[in-house]
Amino acid sequence: MVAGGTGGRGCVAFRREKFVPRGGPSGGNGGKGGDVYLVGDASQNSLLSFRRSVHFRAEHGEPGQGSDMHGQGGKDISVSVPPGTVVWARDAAAGDPPLGEVLAPGQRVLIARGGKGGRGNLAFKTARNTAPALAEHGERGQETWLRLEMQLVADAGIIGAPNAGKSTLLRVLSAARPKVADYPFTTLTPNLGVCGMDGRSTVFADVPGLVEGAHAGTGLGHEFLRHCRRCSVLVHVVDGSGPDPCADFLAVRRELELFDPGLAAKPFVLAYNKMDTPASSDYWPDVRAALCEEHGLADEDVLAVSAAAGTGVPALVRRVRRLLDGAGASGSWEEPGEVVALAPPPAAVNTARLSDFSISSDLAGPRTWYVSGEALERFAQMTDWSYFEAAARFQGVLKAAGVEAALVRAGVKPGDTVVVGEVEFNYSEDQGKGALYGAWIEARKEAGVVGRGSARWPHTTG
Repeated sequence: MVAGGTGGRGCVAFRREKFVPRGGPSGGNGGKGGDVYLVGDASQNSLLSFRRSVHFRAEHGEPGQGSDMHGQGGKDISVSVPPGTVVWARDAAAGDPPLGEVLAPGQRVLIARGGKGGRGNLAFKTARNTAPALAEHGERGQETWLRLEMQLVADAGIIGAPNAGKSTLLRVLSAARPKVADYPFTTLTPNLGVCGMDGRSTVFADVPGLVEGAHAGTGLGHEFLRHCRRCSVLVHVVDGSGPDPCADFLAVRRELELFDPGLAAKPFVLAYNKMDTPASSDYWPDVRAALCEEHGLADEDVLAVSAAAGTGVPALVRRVRRLLDGAGASGSWEEPGEVVALAPPPAAVNTARLSDFSISSDLAGPRTWYVSGEALERFAQMTDWSYFEAAARFQGVLKAAGVEAALVRAGVKPGDTVVVGEVEFNYSEDQGKGALYGAWIEARKEAGVVGRGSARWPHTTG
C-alpha cells in the first residue's frame, strides 16, 4: 500500500502591527504532501524485500502560518525495485494497462501523488471581501494498494524444455553461475548474464524449463513465460539427445502462442544442444533437415552447439546479435538515469469538474440522497467547517454546480439527509444566510465546539 502525504491546512490570520490599523489578511497556504516514487535499483534482482514491508507513506505538508508564511512541503519517498518491475492497481482487471513500468536502473515512476496544500485566507481576499475569515484543509494524498510484477529486462531469452542445457549455456556465455545438475527443474528462478563478444555486450536471460500446459499455469508457467515479454530475441535450446527434439521444440512454440501470440512472433534462434554426445550428433543432419524443410526454419537460424564444451557458442551469439540489430534493440546494459514514467497513475492530475456528479438515493428508511463526484467530494473534504464563510462558500458552490437544482428535480424534501463525500447535512428550502448561520452554529454547539469563527455574523440575513 502506498500513500501520498496530505497537504497542510491553510491559516486564517490578520496583520496586527503598530500603526497599521487595516493590515488585512495574512494567512499563508499549507505545504504540498510528498509523492511516492518507484526507483529502479540495479543491486536488486527480486521483489522479496516486499514480503515484510508493504506500507509506504510520504510526509504530510506543513500548515501555513501568519505573516503570509506558507507551509513546507512534505518529503517525497522513493521505493527501490529491480529493473523490469511492472505496476498494476491491485483490483485491475485482466487486460487493463499497467500504471507504470520501471525498465532500467535510475528510472523513477510516480505511483502516489501527495495532496495539495489548503489555501489560507490571504488567497481568498478580493475587492468585495477584503477580510475573509476562511481557509481550507489540505487535500488528502492518493492512497492505493498496488500489485508489483517483475519481468526480466534482457536482449535474448533462453527457453526450452526442462534439462535441455539452458543454464549450462548461460554459464558459458557469461559470468553467471546458475545451478546445473543432471535432473530437470534445477533452475527455479530466472537468471541474467551479460555476454561480451566482439566489443559488444548482450544480456541473456535463462528462463526456467517450460512444460506442456505452461500457458495455463502448469509448472509455474505464468511465472516463467512473463519474463520472455521483455526479450527482443528468443533462443530455443533443444536437447539433441532426447527422443524427439522436433516435438520438444514444437511443444514450446505452442505454449508461447497460447500464452501470448506476441511471444511467438518474436525472432528466434534454435540451438541444437549436446553435440558432444553421440546420441545428439548422430541425428543432427536429420533433425536439421526436418526443422528447415518441414517446419520452415531458415538455415542460419538452426545452429548446432555444445553448451558443455562451448562448441558453436560464438556463432550462436553472433546470430543473436544480427537478429537484435534487425529488431532495433540496443543490446546494451546502460543506466539511463531518471526518465519519464511510461504511464503515470490516472489520479496524477485532477481534471474532474464540479459539474461532473451523479445523484442516488435510499428512501427505504430515513430519506437519504448521495451526491457523488470526484471534484465535489474533494471540495467537501478540503472545506474547513470551523468558519461560517467556508460553509456559505460550500452552499454557493453546490448551487453553482447544479447540485441543488438536480436534487429538487429528483424529489428531495425538506429534512432529507444529503451526503457529499464525508459531509452530510439536512436539506432546507430556506437558502438564506440567516438560516444557514443558524444551522451552522447549531451543528457547532452539538459537536461541543465554540470559538473560532462563531462571532462572525453574516453581512445579510437573506
